Amino acid sequence: MPAYSIRGINVDFPFEAYPSQITYMDRVIESLQNKCHALLESPTGTGKTLCLLCATLAWRKSLGSFSTRKDRNSDSDPQMSQTGGGGGFPTIVYASRTHSQLRQVIKELKRCSYRPKMLVLGSREQLCVNEEVNSLRGKALSNACHYLCKKRGKRQCNHFNRVPDYLKHNPQIGDEPVDIEDLVNIGKGSGPCPYYITREVHKDVDILFAPYNYLISNAYRKHLKVDWSNSVLIFDEAHNLEGICADSASFDLPSFHLSACISEAQECVELASARRGSLNDGSTNPETFAILKGLLLKLQELISKVPIPKRDEGFTKPGPYIYEMLETLNITHETAPKLIGTVEEATVLLDEEKQRTGTKAGSKLEIIVDMLKLIFRENGSSHADVYRVHIQEHEQNPTDIIKGKVSRTLSWWCFNPGITMQDIAKKGVGTIILTSGTLSPMDSLAQELKLDFPIRLENPHVISSNQLWAGVVSTGPSGCVFNSSYRNRDVPEYKQELGNAIVNFSRVVPDGLLVFFPSYYLMDRCIAFWKDGSHRNSMTIWERICKLKKPVIEPKDSSLFPAAMLDFSKKLQDRSISGAVFFAVCRGKVSEGLDFADGAGRAVVITGLPYARVTDPKIKLKREFLDEQSQVSDVKRSTILSGSMWYSQEAARAVNQAIGRVIRHRHDYGAIIFCDDRFEQQSQQSKISLWIRPYVKCYPRYGEVISDLARFFRIERSNFPASLVTEQEYDIVSTLLPKVSTKDAPTPTAGNSNVKNTGVARNEVSRVEAFPASNRASPSEFVKWKGLTILQRKSKMPRIVKGEAMQACSSVKAKLVEISDEETAVERRTCEVVDLECDKQTCEIASSNNCFNTMGLVKKRKVPESQGSGASSSVLKEKGSGGGGGDKKEASASAFLSQVKEKLNAEEYNKFIGYIQALKKKEIKLASVMQSIVQLFCGKERDHLLMGFKDFVPVKYRSAYEECIKTTKRDAL
Repeated sequence: MPAYSIRGINVDFPFEAYPSQITYMDRVIESLQNKCHALLESPTGTGKTLCLLCATLAWRKSLGSFSTRKDRNSDSDPQMSQTGGGGGFPTIVYASRTHSQLRQVIKELKRCSYRPKMLVLGSREQLCVNEEVNSLRGKALSNACHYLCKKRGKRQCNHFNRVPDYLKHNPQIGDEPVDIEDLVNIGKGSGPCPYYITREVHKDVDILFAPYNYLISNAYRKHLKVDWSNSVLIFDEAHNLEGICADSASFDLPSFHLSACISEAQECVELASARRGSLNDGSTNPETFAILKGLLLKLQELISKVPIPKRDEGFTKPGPYIYEMLETLNITHETAPKLIGTVEEATVLLDEEKQRTGTKAGSKLEIIVDMLKLIFRENGSSHADVYRVHIQEHEQNPTDIIKGKVSRTLSWWCFNPGITMQDIAKKGVGTIILTSGTLSPMDSLAQELKLDFPIRLENPHVISSNQLWAGVVSTGPSGCVFNSSYRNRDVPEYKQELGNAIVNFSRVVPDGLLVFFPSYYLMDRCIAFWKDGSHRNSMTIWERICKLKKPVIEPKDSSLFPAAMLDFSKKLQDRSISGAVFFAVCRGKVSEGLDFADGAGRAVVITGLPYARVTDPKIKLKREFLDEQSQVSDVKRSTILSGSMWYSQEAARAVNQAIGRVIRHRHDYGAIIFCDDRFEQQSQQSKISLWIRPYVKCYPRYGEVISDLARFFRIERSNFPASLVTEQEYDIVSTLLPKVSTKDAPTPTAGNSNVKNTGVARNEVSRVEAFPASNRASPSEFVKWKGLTILQRKSKMPRIVKGEAMQACSSVKAKLVEISDEETAVERRTCEVVDLECDKQTCEIASSNNCFNTMGLVKKRKVPESQGSGASSSVLKEKGSGGGGGDKKEASASAFLSQVKEKLNAEEYNKFIGYIQALKKKEIKLASVMQSIVQLFCGKERDHLLMGFKDFVPVKYRSAYEECIKTTKRDAL
């Protein structure tokens, strides 16, 4: 395992690191050593998570041994052996948005050599194994859990009771990486409760994994037994962190929720009265719940009587106004704690009743508890200055009209997300690291969070320049300008032009195409227009798109999204058409965190700038708030975040998120197509992620776009340059294939494709199908001149060599192959093919013979048909295949195939044979075979197959094969 010394810290890294990865780890260690905060952007596919873990854990280990049982036993300091919580060293808390993302992080941890004491936190819903209550949700589950864990009566949770004994006999829990599923498996059957295991073990870990809300929510944060002093907080996928912080500090109370709360309060009155009468239970007082109901009715009346002159604008007051409203109901800082206690008591009563009757619905009164706790925080009311009270009137439904009710929502919106981060920082946290593939623009993010981030990084990608195409398309096929602004988006000519452009993109882009609209409104209007055939007698635009790619439309309802993803996956695999197109929305689910690797996302089309609706009350108030702050700020006006700057940068960040779907790993390739003339402006391009900016080209004419795109995909689909198959490449075929039965062995065809765990990406086999046959280069890849055919190759400059010099080269080392291009019979007899590939020795000898090839050109001559077999035989003899060497090689091949068959399952073994067959039939080239087989043989138990296969690779290709192994292992990050 490679080790890197970075700022005096030895970092073990599982693979040979790219320069950008070393830079990233350097910034991580710098922020940890200096106890300062950092904003680190590194594109998807650059190994960001693994770099973050390795650098952080290497720094932590440099301070002292981890808290694992192994480290404690080997520690020479007896005091260290008796301490918990990392022996007083800083705790690392690693947060991401979802548990599925944390699952991927823990997989990366398993790749590291570091083994810190670790744990992942989850909710009761995820960890509860008690069959009596785990079907409940939210507070209903929490209250049922509390009820069963109280040691009273016969109804106790046996899983909870087994926790102390389990921890006593299993102190090693967390010494090896464990995930939520591993913890649940511990508790299944009659095991201990996984939830309460985590509550105990998390006190003494080196690194703790948790979702965002465990850190952002003050209520959750209180339950964490973490020593915050000098701790390290890592927020992964942090591109939406400021929005999450603001939302967690805000609330919305719709009238229908308030009505449900009033009904529940009345139900509590009845339940308490029944208990008092039948059970003689005086623990619950019905009068208390009657008072609660009365307060909620008065609040409902208060909200309904607020004057709203204009429905679109609503009613707005400064944040402290919320205290004036509630004071009229006698709800103040002094009375709020008692009221919160009453509401919590009511929720427990309701949950007990629902458990008794088998009802699974949660209590709506929880909303009132959360609302009151947010308003009446421990630190008084000073935080209210960054809030706004807003009451919005909505369209009434028929039921409300009959009852004479007005549908309104009371909101208390926080416009300073920094109050959450500042609360965390005040606990003495040492370092806060925010990282993501798209943090740009960083200035606005730093100002929003109200923290100083002295260390910042915008990392480049690890891809080569030829793997990405990025262009601004300002006009459509007919010359109509692309601009999706409010004034232009409903113009028929714009929708017509955009539709025709997408038809052309569908024709040029292979496999998956993602089309992002600024809003659901615009997407719906465009698709409806494209489906409308009334304005034309020929095929509609929609029918033309469907003829090229099968469409999928992102649903507004998030519950329908998994079905849409499954539909897209199935349509991608349908080989009767050239792929699928996903119509989606910026800031929607498709643009956030999904992995459209390889063929699942070959191109992204951005149809406009996703500005939020200007008339949206929340957006309007946010802009006004920022403008007010900029007026009173002491900071220079040019650097302060104004409302218009924030508005523009939010749209840019949404664009960056969407275009981040296209390149997902080191060997991926794809195109980014900006279909809006506003992207030509330097001010807009400056907001695009730094690693993409150098690739962006503005196209004045639409025709150039299609031409360039077609050329890009024609070259990149071949992945490697097309080459002629030599006898050296046949070595492996002739040695391995005759010894196996190939009757039923498949070649890499459509039937062998599969889908990655995201449900959308094709595997290596389907990529092989895109390669042109190795003995049939496309016309654009040949340059013909006076009987010479020069193969064009990426990053190399071919040289034309005349006959006499060619003879000198060919006399060194003959390479005799069949040429199968489109030439006539006469041309074939005289054609010379010059190739760039040769070994070092050949190049040196050729140079000494005055051959005009500074990069090593080897002639491949057409052999007369009468001499074909003999010539081939002579080449094999030159390579030393005669004598008894052939028998030894055959025995070696037989032994190797036995090992392959033993380690691979039937499907994998058939793939292996298929690759070799395809090479023998000249369907794919050796370079492709090597890459596919390295993928197949990757894994600890198969390393010997990787080395064994090397013996059958021609000597001149072995260095390339070794590089392929290194690259594949590194790209497994």
